[in-house]
Amino acid sequence: MNQAWKRQYAHYLRISLVFGLLLQTFGFVSAAEAEEGGSGSSAPAVSITFDVYSDISEANLALGGGSSVLSLDSAVYRGDTGKSVKISGRTQLYNRVKIPHAFDGLDMQAGKHYNISMWAKVGAGSSVTNGYFYLSVVTYPGTRGPSDPPYYSDSANYKFLVGQDGWTKITLPYMTTGSTVYGIAVEQIASGSWTGTVPVLNIDDVEIVEVPPPTSKLITFDNAASWQQANIGVGGGQPTWNLSLDNTVVHGVYGGKSLHVGGRTQLFHRIKINDAFTGLDVTPGTQYDVSLYARVGAASPVKAGYFFISVIDIDGTLSGSISYYNDRANYRTLVTDQDWIKITLPYTVGVDPLYGIAVEQMSLPGYAGVVGDVYFDDVELVKTGFTTEIPPSRIPPKEMQIVVDDKPVVFLNAKPEVKNDIPFLQLPKTFSALRADVTWDALTQTATAVKNGRTSAIAAGESSAQVNGATVALDAPPYLKDGVLMVPASFVADALEATVSWDAEQKVVTIESKKVNVIEVDTSEVQQEIWGFGATANGPVHDLMNIDTPTRQMLLDLLFGMEDDQAGLSIVRLEVNPFKKDDPDPGNALQATILPAPGVWDFDTDQHQRWFADEAVSRYPSMRFAASVWSPPAWMKDNGSEIRGGHLKPEHYDDFAEYLLTWAKTYKEDYGYDLRWLSIQNEPEALMDYASAIYTGQELSSVVSAVYDAFETDGIDVGLGAPEGGHLGSTWKLLNQMDPAAVQKLDYIGTHFYTWNTYDAYNYDLRSFNKPLFMMEYSMQPPNDPLMNGAIEVADQINAALEQGYSSYLYWLFVTKPTAETSSSRREALVNLTLDGNYVVNKRLYAMGQFSRFIRPGDYNLKAESGNSNVTVTAAKNTTTGKAVLVAANRSTEPVTVTINGMSGPAVSVYRTSDTENIASIGSYATGGGSFTYTLAPKSVTTFVE
Repeated sequence: MNQAWKRQYAHYLRISLVFGLLLQTFGFVSAAEAEEGGSGSSAPAVSITFDVYSDISEANLALGGGSSVLSLDSAVYRGDTGKSVKISGRTQLYNRVKIPHAFDGLDMQAGKHYNISMWAKVGAGSSVTNGYFYLSVVTYPGTRGPSDPPYYSDSANYKFLVGQDGWTKITLPYMTTGSTVYGIAVEQIASGSWTGTVPVLNIDDVEIVEVPPPTSKLITFDNAASWQQANIGVGGGQPTWNLSLDNTVVHGVYGGKSLHVGGRTQLFHRIKINDAFTGLDVTPGTQYDVSLYARVGAASPVKAGYFFISVIDIDGTLSGSISYYNDRANYRTLVTDQDWIKITLPYTVGVDPLYGIAVEQMSLPGYAGVVGDVYFDDVELVKTGFTTEIPPSRIPPKEMQIVVDDKPVVFLNAKPEVKNDIPFLQLPKTFSALRADVTWDALTQTATAVKNGRTSAIAAGESSAQVNGATVALDAPPYLKDGVLMVPASFVADALEATVSWDAEQKVVTIESKKVNVIEVDTSEVQQEIWGFGATANGPVHDLMNIDTPTRQMLLDLLFGMEDDQAGLSIVRLEVNPFKKDDPDPGNALQATILPAPGVWDFDTDQHQRWFADEAVSRYPSMRFAASVWSPPAWMKDNGSEIRGGHLKPEHYDDFAEYLLTWAKTYKEDYGYDLRWLSIQNEPEALMDYASAIYTGQELSSVVSAVYDAFETDGIDVGLGAPEGGHLGSTWKLLNQMDPAAVQKLDYIGTHFYTWNTYDAYNYDLRSFNKPLFMMEYSMQPPNDPLMNGAIEVADQINAALEQGYSSYLYWLFVTKPTAETSSSRREALVNLTLDGNYVVNKRLYAMGQFSRFIRPGDYNLKAESGNSNVTVTAAKNTTTGKAVLVAANRSTEPVTVTINGMSGPAVSVYRTSDTENIASIGSYATGGGSFTYTLAPKSVTTFVE
């Protein structure tokens, strides 16, 4: 963020003048070293002259940004006598000179304030007579690496016009961060009419002086090029697409820019000024007045609302019990569209870290409407005093954490805790994460766990447990919490032979499961039916439709074929398109709805998805189809748009039900697609800058009931699903918010698997809702690894899904083509179409093929267990033929030799995907009568087919 500081530094620069004589003698010395005979202790100032050097090499300077020539110049210097450094041969603005040891001897602990200065003059022989120069703090040694931060500078506010007529002082205020720095640098910047490169420059008298922190700070947006550059953040779901800097509505009479915030749909949509406290004194007890100016925009339907300021003292997500510091009961301000209004908050710094300030709206009688459009400007923090009454910490106590095989376990209830210095954890969730089978006897309050032939039993209130018939003493008796059995963490080691450690300071229990290289397949324990595997069509299949015919046919064969390296995918997910044909965005216009206006039906749409569906059916006639709604048509929504959220209006619930019924009948009966599943809404909590809609749990209940009634009355055989949250946490929350009667009307529960590391299928077990489960979308986050690490991730997810009762697994897109090579979407599909007309097949497609080619629709999942957490296993069988399939994914970088028990056929056909193989046939392998050993290749997915 560009900042206008109120500074009074000039007085403090005089501190170092007392060392002038010493500096002339020694050339480069810190003030403290001068005072104490060069002892090297912390110093408030460093001054550097070049008078005593006889050769430029002694000055210990460095060049950057290209070649220049350095020399000592005894003819040009600042003062009565001495030398300066002459930089000649400059050909680029960014040719810079570095002084690597400028900070030597200074205290660099975080929070120290320094004023850096250097004198400069354009050489007399320079063909360019003037130019702007600025200082930087060098934040990395040598050439910048990919993880190195950029040099620190503030060229927007601290650039100085240097000419030939006299010496110009270049300055830069700097606050230390605690990170290592490597000196300072000076370079040129083009500004105004001075854009030519100065070829010859002299510099002299470098000084770094410690100064007290400023007593106030004014943040304007005048010099920022964008809201991102101004380091603005958002919270509470505030969208970013309508954030901008505006030069037409500004506070004050001198022009500039303000921050314009549009698209507000919730009171709690907040704006964060992340740099608010940066550079200020945050010693506990320091008192500030915090303020900013606000004005309701003319575009807002709501013309007034109460706003308040918070201090961001929590680093993380807010919840009902956790909020930023505020005093909105006493410091709230009515903001209107009539004039700029000042919002204030007095604040005393406490012991917690500070991350900026935030501003948001609140509801009061008569002012409950959301201000949709608002401007902010002139954020100011002014130090008002100091108190010894330090506010206590507001940071919630650190929660205890359980980490199993390097992955944290999320507990929705019965959270782990420490009692009498003994860590306790809940048995069901922890043991499930360790892949143990757990049963619970409510009458005796006894849990029994079985894994790898080891059986343990433990009961509430007992001082010992049974493990394989032997008595094991416990650190403390188990007890019930939230109706769940809590056991000492050490019991995991006894029961499952795991390695358990406890970090009392960090409150972390770390569990590493025992590696047993045995895979058990139980063909007698038949579980849920498998519906199939696939991905989503949507707009990108239009790009596939328009590539050259041989490539197009080959890629379609690769997706749906059943030979060689073909994946044999069996489900296509379609979008129920919401847009109008005249949408100004060509991509949106392609996704035109069949109902663009009330009573106006247009079935001449969706040619690209229908083409793709036809191609899929031609390769697999039993192809199954799912569909999801991204948004109702705009005329049904309260925001009048297909994008950026908005709610389906209650008066259109029945219209929406008729719309979905008509769409389903058209695609199923008229087009002949085997449409089996229809989801009411894709990600109903995601307010996005593309087709989206927002539903609460209650709204979903009403809409599900309306659609259910319409489908029941018609008799169409299409299963209805919801809520299809973006991650399992969202799906779980919405299901619990919905009316149980509405949940019972669902034919399946749909969900996505995003944010998998937090919301995984073991932590959010949806089987408790007693409905079939459908995983409808997942895409890896950037960089979207296209190789075996990404393939293993997908294989592990499929394994987890099927193990937790899911019947289907769909990846995000079949294909995608980015708009630019740097686009984040360029690797988010199974197949990436490139801008040069080529394509890339991601390994994740072949990993999916290891399942979908051999586990076909109508097969049933089997119980299968792996004793090695690096190897995940999935088994299924065709109940008609009785033949089984086993898929084993080895995430280890080493080969793993396993014993496989339970495959009943005399031999198995083996197929493998690895770094060098794509669903490659490895040949036939004898099972030895139901038990055989096999070496799984490193980073591979291997399928065994009876």
